[in-house]
Amino acid sequence: MSFELVVLSLIASIMVAVIVVILYYMEKIRTYVGVFFVYFSLAMMLTMFLGASIYLFSPSTLSLAIAFGINMAVMITTLAYFFTIAEELVNKSFNGLNIHIISFSVLVVLNEIFMGSTFGIAQFGREYFITPYDAFYYSINSYWFFYPMMTEMLAFYLIHYIKGLIYKELFPLIGVAAFPPTVFNYPQWFYSAILFSLAFSTIGIFTSKGIWRYIYLGIAIGTLLNFINAIPYDLIIIISMVMYYSHILSATLTRH
Repeated sequence: MSFELVVLSLIASIMVAVIVVILYYMEKIRTYVGVFFVYFSLAMMLTMFLGASIYLFSPSTLSLAIAFGINMAVMITTLAYFFTIAEELVNKSFNGLNIHIISFSVLVVLNEIFMGSTFGIAQFGREYFITPYDAFYYSINSYWFFYPMMTEMLAFYLIHYIKGLIYKELFPLIGVAAFPPTVFNYPQWFYSAILFSLAFSTIGIFTSKGIWRYIYLGIAIGTLLNFINAIPYDLIIIISMVMYYSHILSATLTRH
């Protein structure tokens, strides 16, 4: 393993730990001040990844200034808005409104997508990210996306498992995330990952009810479509990950 990969892995691990802490904090929210700071934290991480991607794509004084400017603009604008409504937010209790839960979940997954972009560009260079299609494809179909996300999903699952909250319908999705067929470019991995993904999807189909049964069916179909094109698989994976966080947050926040 190269020194560069070790450094990138350590940085990615720190980012994963930060997101897990934010996920844990989400369940402690009681007022809209907490809601604001979750949005603020996730938005700042997102702009950090975006700024880093811009700089790494074309390193220069200008791109560094753009990256810094994006982060500062988001931070200053958001904090200025907060201070104008802070008193109102303190007195407004939060009861787990679905729109915020879904938004939190979308932002978590978007952070992981941009992590895939940032670390992908850092490791492999800009040539894989020239077109919008390639940027999307290589951001998702990367171990920099799947394995940080899988770690976060597993950590969030275990936090609740320790508390005695078992979401058995979600566990097969962690298995699916552990074996993405498209992250390594050699046949042995591809065919093995296809089999493992289908196995975990089948477990999900037969052990879940309602919408989750259809999610796992969609994952199984998307897995097979990898023989033709990875995009349908990528889209169902993104949807399922958003639903994963939404499912747990909805169950815990509505208990308040």
